[in-house]
Amino acid sequence: MRQIPRFQKFLLPLAIAASLAACGSDSNKGGSSSTAAPSSVGGTASKGIIIGGTVNAYAIAADGSIDKATPLADPAVTAEDGTYSLTLNSSYVAGTAIFIEISAEDGATMRCDIAQCGTVDGTPVLFGDTYPLAPTFTMAATLPKASSDTVTVNVTPLTNIASQLTLQKVASGAQPSAAALASNAQIANRLGIAGGLINQAIVDITNADAVNGATKEALAYNLKAAAAIAATLTGDSSLSLEDAVASLSTQFVNGGIADKEATPSTAVTIEELLEAALTLLDAVKAVEGVDSEDEELNGTSTDIAAAEADAEQNGSTTPSPGDIPDDVGSEGLIATKAFVKQVRDLANAGVITENHAAFAHQVELAAQVFADDGEIVAEAMGLALNAIANAVGEYEDAEGAKPSSSTTDGVTVSISVSGDTETYAISQDVSIGETSVALALSAVNGSVINEDSSEEDNDDGSTSYAESGTASFALSISGSAESSAAKLSIDEGSALSGAFSYSDEGTELETQNSYNDVWDDKVTVEDAAANLSVTLAQLGGDNPVSFTGAMNIELDLLSYAETGEYDSTYTEVIDTQSEEYTETIKVEGLDITLSGVFSDTTGNSISATLAASLTNAEESCEYMDESSYSGQNGYSFSYSYECNEETEQDYAMGSLSIIFDINLTGVADDINVSFSASRTGLETGEGSLSLSYGGKQLNLAYQGGNSVSLSNHNDVTLVLTETEVDEETSVSGVIKIGDDKFADVSDDSGTPVVRFSDGSFETLM
Repeated sequence: MRQIPRFQKFLLPLAIAASLAACGSDSNKGGSSSTAAPSSVGGTASKGIIIGGTVNAYAIAADGSIDKATPLADPAVTAEDGTYSLTLNSSYVAGTAIFIEISAEDGATMRCDIAQCGTVDGTPVLFGDTYPLAPTFTMAATLPKASSDTVTVNVTPLTNIASQLTLQKVASGAQPSAAALASNAQIANRLGIAGGLINQAIVDITNADAVNGATKEALAYNLKAAAAIAATLTGDSSLSLEDAVASLSTQFVNGGIADKEATPSTAVTIEELLEAALTLLDAVKAVEGVDSEDEELNGTSTDIAAAEADAEQNGSTTPSPGDIPDDVGSEGLIATKAFVKQVRDLANAGVITENHAAFAHQVELAAQVFADDGEIVAEAMGLALNAIANAVGEYEDAEGAKPSSSTTDGVTVSISVSGDTETYAISQDVSIGETSVALALSAVNGSVINEDSSEEDNDDGSTSYAESGTASFALSISGSAESSAAKLSIDEGSALSGAFSYSDEGTELETQNSYNDVWDDKVTVEDAAANLSVTLAQLGGDNPVSFTGAMNIELDLLSYAETGEYDSTYTEVIDTQSEEYTETIKVEGLDITLSGVFSDTTGNSISATLAASLTNAEESCEYMDESSYSGQNGYSFSYSYECNEETEQDYAMGSLSIIFDINLTGVADDINVSFSASRTGLETGEGSLSLSYGGKQLNLAYQGGNSVSLSNHNDVTLVLTETEVDEETSVSGVIKIGDDKFADVSDDSGTPVVRFSDGSFETLM
């Protein structure tokens, strides 16, 4: 991915960290959108896509019940794509909440969007199949108020949770519209959904065209909606799909959802929901026609993996229904000015206390140590693991007496057997460069290895040979690699697993004056995983920092292939040698997560999670080496080694996600920070930064080019664009809510200024 241009370096602090000084009129009067009754309410019903569902619109009574005696529109029926449209009648009172309900009373069906939705006549209904919904099935969403001619209300299991929470609030005395606003915001906040809840784009995750054309945000929302039900059914297999929708809503209404659980229960957690979403992603990628290497799909996978690991390692076991922004539902100019104030408040809060600054410095120092000695101890650990893998192979291959030790690259592994248990141990020092590293490692083998070889003499005097092998490897491992500055420890319970295969085929021909070898070698590692509980500790300094947590590595495929030929001729006159080969290495589906706590000896700590993904990474290199010697001409030689380069059409796909919490002076709540970036081309990328605190959101997005956008929980969006004319740069932009503009931004006067639609203005910086 290319370096961030100067434009982004300017805009990020401008949008996030600039101090907005009030100047001129500070009128906070501004209109909100009209509350005239709209002509229609439309949307899509998805659990997955619901076909033939009956859609009704109702008012909410003061006691929290649904007033079905006076429908607000004639019923509609969802189409093949799940869409519907209602025309409101004169019973609708402008500005009041609308309860949208989907029912299956007339024989509705749905496209199954989880692993199994149930059975029909004893046959399982699987992902992508059609599932007949029970006549009693219902699902709802609540629109706080209709404020334009046409409004969108999409109905999913997540909006159903919010609708039930709305009814509970109204029954407790809240006004329906305010209750709907609060409930929709709560669920979006708790499940990490940027923007609103009821207007999220619906994607049929069983349909290749829909998936290939979806944004990362839309994919994440729809996966979470489906996974919420999948996780509910996993927790309680006695439930039907229809009951699972109701059960999940009941759980939220009665306390919310925890990040993780202390003891197993039928209640769904964020960790379980996201784990189910990752499983669903595999099913989505397997749909015929889905581009499994699409950057939006892989970026979604990385983001969800990071969130799942963060919930598992750093999450709370206390259920929460989510937080409500204190300015939820503000509109128009009022919402626009509140947005500007939100940015200003965060900027002013960005002064970290002396203690936090000291810890940040310690983490920076530790990062430098980890980058040097951390890399060294990790390399030493890699040598140890490789030596153990080779020792396992030697032990399994041995015919007759089994070896008691094995040495690879100077690392000696002792082998002991007790009953059916093979233990491989290392206890020695190794040198990495000029650094000495002490290895103390132990592994218990559960691998199964099969090998075969053959050799055949040919009529031309050559010999053909073939060797092949497969292994299902499983190692339980623990131990440490320690230098004078850093120590990497792997705790008990850590494991490595996967499948390995190789083949080595070739032909050799040796005569009195020549030797020729032609070979074709292949090595493949599939479905490999490393689940490690690790500690990486800084050992020196006045206030050393350590990281304690989990490292998980998953690899779908690593393949290595080499084809080549070696030829030598030696006579009394001249000796010649030549070697040529082509090697290709390919990586598909490499996912790494690192989640845990950075802490120092004075009590400072920060929880953080990092997830990275790499796929479609392939490199092919060609090697050629020729040499000759003769008494008359002396030595001559030629050499080349060339590797292919990525192209605009063929490049490695990568994505990164980082999550952590920070505590800023002046902000009552911890701020959850989520950063996400994806490679979208040979030299292009896109990224986003989301801040969440107290129910509020601030989301910055860069999708290439010279513009960035910044939006919040009330859908106020600032778009800034940088232009350059005659080496002079300028910044301009607008602040909008939907299609309505409420402010302009310009630096024509030399200082960026926000001019509101009521004539007031504020300067940036």
